[in-house]
Parts: sequence; structure tokens; C-alpha cells
Amino acid sequence: AMSEETLGAALRWLATGCATYSLAVDIRHAANRIHELVGAVKRFTYMDNLAGPEFVDVAQGLRDTVRVLASKAKAKGAAVTLDVATDLPPVYATGGELNQVWLNLIDNALDAIPEAGRIDISARRELDRVVVRVVDDGPGIPPEIQPQIFDPFFTTKPPGQGTGLGLDITRRLLRRYHGEIAVQSRPGLTEFRVSLVVERPVAGGAGHPRGESDPA
Repeated sequence: AMSEETLGAALRWLATGCATYSLAVDIRHAANRIHELVGAVKRFTYMDNLAGPEFVDVAQGLRDTVRVLASKAKAKGAAVTLDVATDLPPVYATGGELNQVWLNLIDNALDAIPEAGRIDISARRELDRVVVRVVDDGPGIPPEIQPQIFDPFFTTKPPGQGTGLGLDITRRLLRRYHGEIAVQSRPGLTEFRVSLVVERPVAGGAGHPRGESDPA
């Protein structure tokens, strides 16, 4: 028969082995998450492709942006949903600039919502355009200031928490590719709607619109 001392040693050995295995599993999962995040950041910034405008996968850009902002969303307890049509066509743009648009809109929504708030992101084809909507359940934008939110340096955030350039840059980036942005807002629901042409613009290509300069 096994003595109590031998049994105790065996149980301690098993416990140590289980703890080591559990730690190894945790390390592997953490390494996988880091690998996924690094991949998302590389795709988000288009580090491997700086050639300029091309046909861009909007769905992948939205997924990568949500991934990049996942830690901020988790810290706020926010529920972020992404609903992208399976037949979504590519759009002609510079991928890094388009991802900056998604980053500005989703990051603003995270700032606007309350703790445990909700953000719903969707992308659909509507006629000759791809339409992306970012909807949040924050307090809304007062009607009297809605016409000003795209003005440079206009911000509703407390001093030191915003430059007031995010939406101005967003609109100027979209105009490069004949895109449009609009907002509808009331208490409990704010929707930013971005529309982009599916085909490559013919007149003037995808360069700067007349009178536009590079975003600061």
C-alpha cells in the first residue's frame, strides 16, 4: 500500500504538473493574441503597402480597427458589434487613410457612450456605393452644434482631451475619394454614415479635390 508521505508527494507532483500545463496554455493563448494584434496593426497601418490608392477591402479594415480599439472598448465595458454584408465590394482608396476614418469614428463613439454602452457598426452596398454606419447609444449631439462638428478645432470634449481635428480630417480624407459623411443624432442614438463610391473615380482620379490640402 502507498504510504501517506508517498501519496502526498505524488499529489504535489500532479498539482505542479497541472499548474505548469495551465501556465503553458495561458502563455500560448497570450502569444496568439499578441500575434493577432500585431497582424491587425500591420494591416491597419498598411505597413507592407505604401503604394497609394488601390482597391481596398472595407470589411477587413473595419475588423482591424475594431481589433486595434478592443482594449479601450473592454476597459469601458462597451459592446461593439460589426455586421458586414458578405457581398461587400472593394472601394478605391488609400487603405491607411480609410482606416484612419474608421478609427476616428469608432474612437469618438467610445468616448461618447456611457459605461457598458453599445456601438453598432455595419457596412452594406447601396446602389453604386458602399455605406458604413457607426451607431452609438451615447447622449447625442445637441442640434444647435451639429452643423459645427466638422469644423476644424471644434470639440465637445473637455480641455486637453480632444484637438477638434478628428472629424475635419475624416471629412477631408473622404473627399479625396469622392466619399461623403453625414450625421443624425438624438439622445441615446448617434449615427455617422459614410458612403464611398464602388468604382474608381474617372474624372480627376482619386487625388485631392480642388482647394483641399493634406490633413494636419
